[in-house]
Amino acid sequence: MKFLIIQKVKREVPIEKWAKKLPLQFKYFEDLEKEKTLEIYYHLIGQQGSMLIVDVESDEKLSRIIGQDPMFFDLDREIYPLTTRQTHEKQIRQLLGK
Repeated sequence: MKFLIIQKVKREVPIEKWAKKLPLQFKYFEDLEKEKTLEIYYHLIGQQGSMLIVDVESDEKLSRIIGQDPMFFDLDREIYPLTTRQTHEKQIRQLLGK
């Protein structure tokens, strides 16, 4: 199952702390890319944040990915489950009886 994760650094996080943890987070994301869990990563321009799409088999794996992020306590997150357009269309057609 795929999830969109939008995360932003909390305003109260000192820049020194953020600067120390950011390289650790980059390494963490690199490792997730190698294991094919992190599909895509984008920096949010003009903000101290990022957008990720992860592909996981379970809520346990999603929880692990989020919980092991080196900046876990320093980020606010929004998490959204994703589906394809085709799957969404199929569900709508079934609901409408077509």
